[in-house]
Amino acid sequence: MENNYNVKEDLIAQVEELLKSEDAPGAYARAKVLSRKWRKAREDEESLYDKELSDKFHALMDELSEKAGDIAVSVEDRKNDIIARAKEVAAGNNYKKGTDMMKQLLDEWKLSGRLDKEKDDELWNQFLEARNEFFTKKKEYYTNLKETFAGNKKLKEELIEKAKEVANIENIKEASNRANELMEEWKKTGTAGRKDDDNLWQQFLAERKAFFARRDEYYDNLKETFAQRTEAKKELINEAKLYLARGEFTDEEVDAIKELRNKWKEIGNAGKDHENDLWNEFNTIINKYFENMRYYKD
Repeated sequence: MENNYNVKEDLIAQVEELLKSEDAPGAYARAKVLSRKWRKAREDEESLYDKELSDKFHALMDELSEKAGDIAVSVEDRKNDIIARAKEVAAGNNYKKGTDMMKQLLDEWKLSGRLDKEKDDELWNQFLEARNEFFTKKKEYYTNLKETFAGNKKLKEELIEKAKEVANIENIKEASNRANELMEEWKKTGTAGRKDDDNLWQQFLAERKAFFARRDEYYDNLKETFAQRTEAKKELINEAKLYLARGEFTDEEVDAIKELRNKWKEIGNAGKDHENDLWNEFNTIINKYFENMRYYKD
């Protein structure tokens, strides 16, 4: 009888230790094994002490069962919450942030506690399904991204070659329009990836800079040319004024006036800032000369 008491007291002590465990569901599973041992240790006729020990053992088992049940519900809720968040991540397309989130969720899963094997496996498979969906999509995305980068790289290389051809267009206005068109095409072309994008842009930019340097030089020269033409036309105007003031209408004078018109045309355009005013002044003088000549001859 005494040995039977020792067995029961030892079983009670073991259940008390299991109650201290943080893994209540696991502790309760082990306690069930102790419960079977308890049944084997029972006597057909129990003494009052047997009854006391039995009440204590079953009270401890009830307490452990309740604790395990509460924790099991809590663990299941936590794992269902992790699964729900994993599905949200899998439904999105932010793969950098999503990867970090999946790692965090896995860490949370490891700390969420355990349920009985059947339920734990069921929830794990749901979580794993969401993870696999996300990482499959991520792999497909980056595979497609590599192909997209390669396509964009080819397009940008073609734009660089076209930018080089702008240097062969003699008409500066036409060349400027073409350079601007290529810039718009470049803006519409997607990235070729960090590995190549900056290098491609620098090549394209170098061709643009070369063209704009040529364009600036052209317009600088044109300004100088306009200034020279303006001065030349002012001289013709002064000459025309002399002929008008002199009022001689000999054949030589008339031929000289006509020659002034030819020289005007030969000089070329003096630029939009001065050409019209110069022409109006010059033409008014010439017309006045011929008007006076008709009056004189009449």
